Parts: sequence; C-alpha cells; structure tokens
Amino acid sequence: MVSHFAISVGMVRMRRVLAWQICLMMFAAEALGGTGDLRQGDAIRWLMDMRQAVIHLDYRGIVAYLKDKHVESFQLFHVYTEGVEHERLVSMNSPLREVVRNSEKVACYFPDTKTVFVENKPARRSVLLDLPEDLKQLSRHYDIKLQAKEYVAQRLSQIISIEPRDNFRYARRIWVDLESKLPLKFELIGENDQTVEQMIFTSLSIENGIPESELNASTKVDAFTWQVNRRESMPLESLKWGLRSVPDGFQMISYTRLIRTPTEHPVEHILLSDGFSSVSIYVDEFEGDIVKGYQKKIGAINAHSRKIGRYLVTVMGDVPARTVQVITGGVHLQVNKADD
Repeated sequence: MVSHFAISVGMVRMRRVLAWQICLMMFAAEALGGTGDLRQGDAIRWLMDMRQAVIHLDYRGIVAYLKDKHVESFQLFHVYTEGVEHERLVSMNSPLREVVRNSEKVACYFPDTKTVFVENKPARRSVLLDLPEDLKQLSRHYDIKLQAKEYVAQRLSQIISIEPRDNFRYARRIWVDLESKLPLKFELIGENDQTVEQMIFTSLSIENGIPESELNASTKVDAFTWQVNRRESMPLESLKWGLRSVPDGFQMISYTRLIRTPTEHPVEHILLSDGFSSVSIYVDEFEGDIVKGYQKKIGAINAHSRKIGRYLVTVMGDVPARTVQVITGGVHLQVNKADD
C-alpha cells in the first residue's frame, strides 16, 4: 500500500464487539433488513483499533513478504516514544538491505551497492498498513466486513474483508490479532482474484520498550554513496497540472517537489489516496523519447507514463492497471499556467 521507495514491503492495522446490547441491536436491525451498516461499523471499529496499535505499541517480529511469487523475510522493530514512531527493517536474505524510519526521514541502506538512499519527510507513515485518521469515509468505496477467526503466528486473529465497490481498487483482507490489535497478515487481491501481495508475521513479540541500539542502522557506511531526496511542500495555487479523470474517492493528499542529489534535479509529486489505495503522479522535464503509453507492473504496483510536451508524466500506485491509465489520460497542463 506506497512511498515508492527502494523496497516495497508491505504493510497493515482493530476491537471486540460488545456482547448482549450489540446482539440485540443486530437482531432488531435484521428484522428491519438493516444489518449491513451495523456490521460494517463493527469492522471499522476494528480498523480504528488496529491503526492505534500499529502506531502506539512497541513490538518486534519476523515478517514474510510475498510479491511476484518471490518471498522475502525481514526483521521488524517498532517503538513509539515521546510522540514519535521509530521503525527499523532488516532483510534476512539477498539482496541485503536495511531501512530506518522516523517521522522526519527514511533511510535505505544497500550494502551490495554501497549506497544509501535518504528521503526527508516521507509520504508514508509505516511499513505496515498506513490508514487515515477518518476511517468512516472508506465505506463509501469499500464494503468492509468481519469474517471468521484464524490463527496466525500462533495468535488468534479476526479476519476483515475489504471489497471495493468499483473496479478502480484492489480488494484486501486483514488478519488482526485479538489481543494486541496489530495486523498479523495482509493480502492484496488482484483483478483475477489472485493474491498479488501478502505480508505475514511468522513471529511477533509485544515489548515494553526496545533498546536504541536495535533501532539504529547496523550497516557500516564507510565509502558509501549517499543520495538524498529533499521533499518541499508546494502551495496548491502553484500547481499547473489539472486532473480530469480521477476516480471518485481519490483525493489530493499532498503536492510536493522532490529534489534529487547530486543533480539537484526537481521532480513534481502529486499524491492521491482514497484511504487504502494511494497513487503518485510524478512530473519530470524529460527530453528523450518513450514508447507511447509505456506501462509496467511490479507486484501490486502498476505504472503508466506518457509525454506531455517536454514533460514526462508517470502515474503509479497500488491499484489496478486501468486506474493509472485513466488518471494518466486526464493529466493536462492548465492553459493559464502553461507558461509559468
């Protein structure tokens, strides 16, 4: 779910139903033919609890991540202290890499290439599920339901089914730990009902604090090349790009400019999201040629590019191919700002 940084690892975030009173309410609602909203409300409350657990709990575990029929394993460390999240992710198989994140920056270390990528003010909050504060808006575009209970990593979990109401989004399933409310497993379901991405804890331990030494990067960076992306927030009135065909529910979350070292070359970045799915629009001055309607797919991520004058517009996100195609086709230079 995607800053589309060097690794895509994926990511995940929920409460028990009140017993007697809720049962009575559901029976009454069923007699009136209206249980759907109640059940969706229960599922959303689980999502709200999960979001809080992902942010505020201290935990460590082993995470297996499946993408494009390839499985990778990572050690995950997470701490919330003095109002700030700290995360560290360490790969357990080749290619070796390490990610360290807080609210201000994310750094990715690649020992094989002796390279460090740093992004200031990252767009994503977590390597697990990154959910919005207002979850109730999600029900406009997704049918969210509680399903059965299953064990994951020897912990009993509640399954939550998230089905899109149109064909512009992926379906999802989340397994939420009954005790901690952390997401133990997450699946992204493609257009053919096949799992295109999966994240699963194979072990999980809830901690009361984690030593600072386990949150800092262990990679020795002598003779490494550092590439730093600075992210600058841009005023919306300076945006010279219009978006004609964004599917309903996707809203502009941010408009920023990425400055890439060492060239200091700026790239405009427009981030859209519906709460679950995110789409990035990158606009770069580009003098070369590309294949018309260039398209690429990596796991759940689809990308589509086209030239508009001297600009290369690339739209990518954890959405079906048709979604990035529709959004790319609607990107245009606004006439009154075309020469700014």
